[in-house]
Amino acid sequence: MKWNYICPYCNEWRYVDWEKREGRFKCEKMNKTYVPPTPSDQEQAYVDTHEWPELMEEVVVGAKGLACTVPGCEAHYETLDHRIPFSRDGRTCVENLFPMCNEHNQSKGDKNYEVWLLARELDKG
Repeated sequence: MKWNYICPYCNEWRYVDWEKREGRFKCEKMNKTYVPPTPSDQEQAYVDTHEWPELMEEVVVGAKGLACTVPGCEAHYETLDHRIPFSRDGRTCVENLFPMCNEHNQSKGDKNYEVWLLARELDKG
């Protein structure tokens, strides 16, 4: 799994293996060493898979809560949801992941969250 992030020195996208992200790396452009940012440091940084690392889930839940984030739902979260689906170029990052109960996650499926939510509200109408 690759960890894609913005270099703190040159502001260009870089990547490292997720398991090696705590090492020191060199920005060749600026000739400086650094440790890549964590998911909490850079919410738009992402992994290149649909699945997320445990640390990323901890950051998402810490920032967004333990409840399903669908309005009106009070269920405890059971998974994370890609608001912009991974299959539609949504990234697996803190910025795009939200806690959700399994029922709502399965109902949403592969739809964009905003489109799904609007259709759900209209059905209630």
